[in-house]
This record gives sequence, structure tokens and C-alpha cells, in this order.
Amino acid sequence: MRHGASGKLGGISPIFGKVRVSVPARALRKEQKDLTRERILEAATRLLADSGYASLRVAAVAKEAGVSLGGQLHHFPTKDDLVLAVLERLSIQIIELARTDASQADGNPDVFGLIAESARRFYATEEFLIFLDIFLSVRRHSLFGDAAKSLISRERTAVEQVWKPHLVKRGVDGDRALAIIRAIWALARGQAISSSEEHRAANETVMSLVIEALKAELNG
Repeated sequence: MRHGASGKLGGISPIFGKVRVSVPARALRKEQKDLTRERILEAATRLLADSGYASLRVAAVAKEAGVSLGGQLHHFPTKDDLVLAVLERLSIQIIELARTDASQADGNPDVFGLIAESARRFYATEEFLIFLDIFLSVRRHSLFGDAAKSLISRERTAVEQVWKPHLVKRGVDGDRALAIIRAIWALARGQAISSSEEHRAANETVMSLVIEALKAELNG
């Protein structure tokens, strides 16, 4: 009995006690690792917005993030790994923004206007400019370019799926709903990248006409 008691530490066996101590330590290390990863991604996003993909240097990202180059390479071994992670992070944010915008659609008669406004808001963001710069920079880069284009395509599909149920609920066929969403987003994109005020105004006119025609069709 005495031997059994001596094998206890405050009523807990030494082995069990070690487990209790090590779990918080592991959790703390994971939290620190996640925070470091997030700092690196935030730093890379800032530098991509400021200087673009072509000028991005991993050493500059490490300095901006306040981590060692070795620490950064532990998380992202190559520049392409880092940039893809930035794109994934931005994609999540964009999809969440679309969900927030779409949450206003219930009971709102102007769902087409909401889709257009959401698209305009996205194309006016820094995130879109980063996406556009990376896409234009890497489109001929076979492996990384394909990965980036695939990620951008998945993000676009996810945004379309956010809005689609709100049109289907109003009696629009599923395939037609997707076509409408793509058309509205394409017009908003045209406005965003137009090089002249005249072209932007023309796109806005077309957008207004399309939305009015869609409303008339839906209400007719």
C-alpha cells in the first residue's frame, strides 16, 4: 500500500501528470506556430499589394513579418508555396464577404442589384488587384500558373454557389441563375479594369439595362 502511495503525485500518477503538463505545451506551440504563419501571410499580402508578384522576395517577407528567413521557409519552402497560401487566404475572405452580402437577399426584391453591388465591391478591393497581378504574372508559368488558376476558379465557383440559391428561390432555373451571376460579375469586372471613364460609363449603362431587364422578366 505504501509503495502504491509513493507512486502517486498529488493523487495523480507521474505518467498521467506528464500528460497533463504536455498537452497545454503542445497547444501553446501550435498557437505560436499558427500566429507566425498568419504574420507571414499578412506581410506577404502587404508586399504583394505594394510591389506586386514579380518584385516579391521571400527575404523581404520574412523581414516584414519579423521572423527569421529559416522560420519562414519552415512554413513556406518556396515563393510559390507562400503566394498560393496568400491566394487561399484571400479566397476564404472573399467567399465570406459574398456570404455576408448574400445574407441581405432574403426579402429584398432587388437581388440582381445586390449581386451587382457585391461584384463591384469585390473588384474595387485590394484583394482583386492582388489576384489580377498574380494571374497575369504566372499565367504562362505551367505548374504554379495552373495551381493559381485552379484556385481562382474554385473561388469564383464558390461565390456563384453563394448567390445561386437566392435566384432559384425566386423561380430562376439553376443553370440560368449561374449564367446571370456570371454575366453580372463580368460586367462589374469590365467596369473595374476599364482604362477610360467612357468605357466604365458604358459598362455601367449596360449593367443597369441588364438588371432592369432581369427584374422585368422575374416580375413578369
